[in-house]
Amino acid sequence: MTHAPPSEPYPRAIEMRGITKRFGDVVANDAISFDARIGEVHALVGENGAGKSTLMSILAGIYRPDAGVLAVNGDAVDFRSPKDAIARGIGMVYQHFMLVESFSITENIALGQPGGKGRLDLATVAREVRALGDRFGLDIDPAAKIWQLSVGEQQRVEIVRLLHRGARILVFDEPTAVLTPRESASLLATLRGMAAQGFCVVFISHKLDEVLAVADRITVLRRGRTVVTTSATGTDRGQLARSMVGRDLASTLLTERHADAHRTGPVRLAMSDLQADGDNGFRALNGVSLDVNGGEILGVAGNGQR
Repeated sequence: MTHAPPSEPYPRAIEMRGITKRFGDVVANDAISFDARIGEVHALVGENGAGKSTLMSILAGIYRPDAGVLAVNGDAVDFRSPKDAIARGIGMVYQHFMLVESFSITENIALGQPGGKGRLDLATVAREVRALGDRFGLDIDPAAKIWQLSVGEQQRVEIVRLLHRGARILVFDEPTAVLTPRESASLLATLRGMAAQGFCVVFISHKLDEVLAVADRITVLRRGRTVVTTSATGTDRGQLARSMVGRDLASTLLTERHADAHRTGPVRLAMSDLQADGDNGFRALNGVSLDVNGGEILGVAGNGQR
């Protein structure tokens, strides 16, 4: 995936200066400075507890900073709630989705929308949802119920809901953590497409290969402080990892294993050619076979594990 980073003349969509946020004795953000421009994907990386989600929650109006200045499209703002942030075109896609499972996609997107009094025109909303999905490559069926959708499809609904509300600044908090590799690649292509159409995209992730593939610029946080902001073309995976943890990481970490630590016992669970339909009536399992031995941890990856 290749892309040219936006040059300096691109206006700043968001600008955060000296942002400080405390929770009791814990300083989550310590005078952080961060900006992201129209037309770029700006990645925000750091270890767990580095302050990434707190900083973006301030941008989304969930938290109020104890100190510092926030500007959106050049105007200083003081968000008192997420509603204020949404009104300024800021939307955040969280790791845990906020959807009503028994409602359709259209009903979820219409829920809580600002507008006039009276009955919602769900047919109009459905047409708008389908048009947004087609425009941004987010394939969803407006009539489908949330409980029928895979995790990746639910994420698309969250994105379309923000687009339907007019968001032009989109924050994604670890969006690929719940996706299959194919879904992740599709999402990264969508983010690049949004940036090309003039959106400002902030991408929070631990997956440095994805960060380098999708981002124009990258900001590293460590222990609540800004360490560095660099172009994606001006760094690499090793440099980012060192900036995140403050030291070199041993390349042979965890490569030596003791054979006796992985001895397993007899088979405790066996499945052979398992077939099952999902809640939506379509085939969910088609010939699944696996064995689980005593003393063993078996990982199950992908969507549809339930």
